[in-house]
Amino acid sequence: MTKEHLGLALALNVPVFVVVTKIDMCPPNVLQDTLKLLHKILKSVGCRKVPLLVRNAEDVVVSATNFVSERLCPIFQVSNVNGENLDLLTMFLNLLSSRTPQNDNEPAQFQIDDTYQVPGVGVVVSGTCMKGVIRVNDTLLLGPNGLGDFIPMPIKSIHRKRMPVREVRGGQTASFALKKIKIGEVRKGQVLVDPSLNPTSCWEFKGEILVLHHPTTISTKYQAMVHVGSVRQTASIIAMDKECLRTGDKAVVHFRFIKHPEYLKNNLKMVFREGRTKAVGRVLEVIPKMASLQNQKNNHKIMKMVKQTLEGVEAGHHPQGILHDKQVRKDSHHSIIVFFSSSSLMFHQIAQ
Repeated sequence: MTKEHLGLALALNVPVFVVVTKIDMCPPNVLQDTLKLLHKILKSVGCRKVPLLVRNAEDVVVSATNFVSERLCPIFQVSNVNGENLDLLTMFLNLLSSRTPQNDNEPAQFQIDDTYQVPGVGVVVSGTCMKGVIRVNDTLLLGPNGLGDFIPMPIKSIHRKRMPVREVRGGQTASFALKKIKIGEVRKGQVLVDPSLNPTSCWEFKGEILVLHHPTTISTKYQAMVHVGSVRQTASIIAMDKECLRTGDKAVVHFRFIKHPEYLKNNLKMVFREGRTKAVGRVLEVIPKMASLQNQKNNHKIMKMVKQTLEGVEAGHHPQGILHDKQVRKDSHHSIIVFFSSSSLMFHQIAQ
């Protein structure tokens, strides 16, 4: 599991540091063998990290200064029983700088990671403030719900690390108590955003993915779990720019969520997984809910015309012209090619 997490972190370009715990109860020879194996993994061709065993404050400063380069990988040996080297780990975390600069004037965005029902308080959501500043009594838009809509939601109170605060800024985690809402109306993956953003939900999106591992091949209609930020939902592949995908392949894939619409933004990192299958990438294009629904209507119209054509052929009528309606071709995102033979009729739906 540790190697799997390391592989995903490397694929997503996330800086990594290692904490070896319980050194107070570990025999010295076992600890040394573990560190040797760790160095071997970090120096391997697939990882290409520079491991640095942190022993003093000087090593901490060097690690924190060069950590943003993503090549250096500090290794801490700590004990939670006697507190050995915990001060070095704390110093390292305090010296780290933010990877993304924040602007307090940006519209607020908060992604929900978890939901709670607290007696005497009501519904509480926890998560990360991605941008802007959120203050007590601000009214944000919560969504998307099952219909893909966003509803106004006042912030009753804010807590950080079990302490009440008046505001939360980009990059900080916090918990919000919400007003006038039931626990069943809130879920992980939803967002609280500033009304000025005019948020829209989506059923479909396009992403560029790299298949890290798959036992066989991936083709259209394949379903797997998609992770984008706090969004976690099964999605189906409805189209892609290759016939099939294998380990190591890269492609642009058109996804459709199975259960309910989500709120996504372009260029967000994504993970596509199912069992031993692993793929990573980024969101290229978000298809708004209305456009997605229009595509479905066009598809139904096209399939209805195909059905009429087949019925006409079975009845002995000449089908020519039925599938060449210019208005349908103009409005739809698909073309229909019909092949006639003396014994059978075949049709293919080809995505543009």
